[in-house]
Amino acid sequence: MCGISGFIDFKGDSGKEILELMSDQLEHRGPDGAGTRLLVLPDCTIGLAHRRLSIIDLTETGTQPMAFDGVLVTFNGEIYNYKEIRHDLQVLGHTFVGGSDTEVILHAYKQWGINCIERFIGMFSFVMYDEKQGKLFCVRDRAGVKPFYYYRTNDLFLFASELKAFHRHPGFDRELDHSAVAAFMQFGNIPGTHCVFKNCNKLSPGHYGVFDLKSRTLELHKYWDVYDYYNKPKLGIDWEEAKTETENLLVSAASYRMIADVPVGVFLSGGYDSACLTALLQKNTSEKLKTYTIAVSDLGLNEAPFAKEVAELLGTDHHELECSSQEALTLIDQLPFYYDEPFA
Repeated sequence: MCGISGFIDFKGDSGKEILELMSDQLEHRGPDGAGTRLLVLPDCTIGLAHRRLSIIDLTETGTQPMAFDGVLVTFNGEIYNYKEIRHDLQVLGHTFVGGSDTEVILHAYKQWGINCIERFIGMFSFVMYDEKQGKLFCVRDRAGVKPFYYYRTNDLFLFASELKAFHRHPGFDRELDHSAVAAFMQFGNIPGTHCVFKNCNKLSPGHYGVFDLKSRTLELHKYWDVYDYYNKPKLGIDWEEAKTETENLLVSAASYRMIADVPVGVFLSGGYDSACLTALLQKNTSEKLKTYTIAVSDLGLNEAPFAKEVAELLGTDHHELECSSQEALTLIDQLPFYYDEPFA
């Protein structure tokens, strides 16, 4: 999962201790390692922090924040097609130290600029500081799978994977945004880019922000919009071709998500979606796919018997875990810490 956090402080009051406190709040997102980088510039102090959950390149060459040729990045997520992009970059003369997708982001940026994100297939949020341009780039994936929060006042810019990291910075003002609270009362959650605190926002999916240190301005840009695809002309193919093309797309998407340097499994509910995914993945490998199901005591809600039937049919290495209502109740006290905002 990983977690990122950091700041731009134009007063220069933020140091390494504060940066580490922000990062430590996200330890649950990345228990495998932690890293920080502090840059003390004439006009401001920049801090980037990373909590690591090792999925790709488990060696020290995957440690973050990572630097290359005047560019520094802290990255949460996965670039599924990083091997193809890495190959393209090698053809163009790039050489790599390790095997991480993080390093590919840095080299891709040096080759194509911020437009490199249009080549990325994956789930990601990252912050990248370009020393030569004096700009900080904040990027979120197309569907908004990975979270990204930011807080902004005249002298301070904070960012993090979760709001709780902001509470460890003394410059963070916890004033409630009453319009966001009203939205919660209406919808049961705080929607869109809004946050429960004033001066806080979520970066929209398919967007990136550019913070210019010289002008102290933040410009938001949309790089992807699902409606562009909805509005494209329909393909001139027949029913059989459409089925084949759909299966090819599903196989490609599922296979990308199996790329990892650690074991990968599938949550199998017994419904159509997870059964289809499991079938596609198991079809193309002789190794038994690990599948997991959570069983519950309520017979009306328990899908474990159906999942077991699917697993037996497909021949997966199936694991069934039971969760009682009492176990669920014991988790309630922990939920506010992880949710950060009111959630019905």
